[in-house]
Amino acid sequence: MLPVTIGSILLGLALLSVVALFLLRPFLKTPPQAEAVSQRQELLVRKGAILEAIRALDFDHDTGKLPDEEYEQQRAVLMSEAAATLKMLDEMPASPADEDVYGQIEAAVSRIRVQRAGTAGAPAQFCAHCGQRLEPGDNFCASCGQPVYAVQTT
Repeated sequence: MLPVTIGSILLGLALLSVVALFLLRPFLKTPPQAEAVSQRQELLVRKGAILEAIRALDFDHDTGKLPDEEYEQQRAVLMSEAAATLKMLDEMPASPADEDVYGQIEAAVSRIRVQRAGTAGAPAQFCAHCGQRLEPGDNFCASCGQPVYAVQTT
């Protein structure tokens, strides 16, 4: 049998604590914008629930389950809740994911502009990456530095 020394016990405990910290790290960190994302998600869920309640109310009225007075009163309340929820959603700042989507859309529009300019027989006039105007003979975009590829027509 091997003798157990205090050094080996301490080494084992240190190794165990490092492994435990590594495994618990995702649970200890909170995402930087978790609060804003969760609030946006709550508002989106609330909006969906209100719209579904309006649909159900309309269906009940169309099938004759609700009288006109009660229908109009409940619909007005739901519409005001929906308007307030949409207003809160509009006032929330855009998340970085939204800005990334907007950047991807702009890049796609720029590529389409370049393709259209190339198919018309004209030289590329816009950068496919950032959408900035290009001068004739440019090899790189002055704004973003991306290489300019000439669109060849066949």
